[in-house]
Amino acid sequence: MNILDELNQVSILQVAEDLGLEVQRHRMKCPFHEDDTPSLVLYPHTNSFYCFGCAKTGNSITLYSEIKHLDIKTTINEMASEYVVGFQKYKTNSYKSLPKINVLNVPEIRNIQAKEKPIAEIHSQIYEAFRDFCLQQKSNENSQKALEYLKHRGFTEKTIKDFRLFAIKDYTEVTWYLKQRFSYLDLQESGLYNIKNNLIFYAHSLIIPYYRGGRIVYLQGRVIGKPAEGTNRYCFLNNQPLTLFNSDSLLKVRMGETVYVTEGAFDCIRLVQEGKVAVSLGTANIFKKEWAKLFKRVNVVFYLDNDKAGHKAADELEKIFSHFNISCSRKNLPDEYKDVNDYYTGKLGSNEQLGLF
Repeated sequence: MNILDELNQVSILQVAEDLGLEVQRHRMKCPFHEDDTPSLVLYPHTNSFYCFGCAKTGNSITLYSEIKHLDIKTTINEMASEYVVGFQKYKTNSYKSLPKINVLNVPEIRNIQAKEKPIAEIHSQIYEAFRDFCLQQKSNENSQKALEYLKHRGFTEKTIKDFRLFAIKDYTEVTWYLKQRFSYLDLQESGLYNIKNNLIFYAHSLIIPYYRGGRIVYLQGRVIGKPAEGTNRYCFLNNQPLTLFNSDSLLKVRMGETVYVTEGAFDCIRLVQEGKVAVSLGTANIFKKEWAKLFKRVNVVFYLDNDKAGHKAADELEKIFSHFNISCSRKNLPDEYKDVNDYYTGKLGSNEQLGLF
């Protein structure tokens, strides 16, 4: 976990209190505009805030930075010194005990990621506002079904929280909220709304966010349970390029470490839950050749779905990675299992049986 990850977990209520802000029942008068009534709401479960008066939004880091009028670098240093245990020790040269050759070239990976079509800031703002509003909605039958479904698939509450999976609890409320905050053009260009100005995740209310550098850069929806006839299990953003799921994990791996490449995000999540390093393609049909360079100096294992499309994709990926002289192999599922998550849930069950893998 890096410093930003740790700071993002710092309670926004604690930050507000330490800044001397008067908060009552998670509400306070907005410090960013003249406010007669408490119009700024703090959301502790996401450590974010939103002002219903001036539309100012952000997280704990944003609040700290804006109130103290600091640039982001100074903000991170001050907050880390105050809230992250051992930060001073972390800043010393003790971390240099590992030779540089054993660590992936993080700047190079970031440069490769940056060459993809850049994500517009407004799009990330829309995705994050969408997530935050869904999380602050009251729990209902739909959210309970989503939670039960995820647990049935073998995911722990910690895993669900770590990957920040969430559900649309009330479709009408969410679409109204986003249309009030953002223009129709921005909503459509973000891929979250179609040309009829309707939220695309009508039937796919379980949402899988893709993060890069702590920001949401893509969203994927999933039907809760078995899809109705004529409905796909997954729904992807309109006219937005698919990116790797969990790609930030590649910034932390060391030379020679094994990285699993799965087809679906749930397969990736399950492997991470089992202590593996994994990323997901999202679909077997898309792989950009420049992505291969992200896997330099690691051992790649393709662990795709047990179907014709998955086997064909594994064949093609082996050719691409071999072309770049990247160590790779493939792992096949037993015939009775359709994907990695199905295998773990049906065959292995809990993490206690990890040694069987």
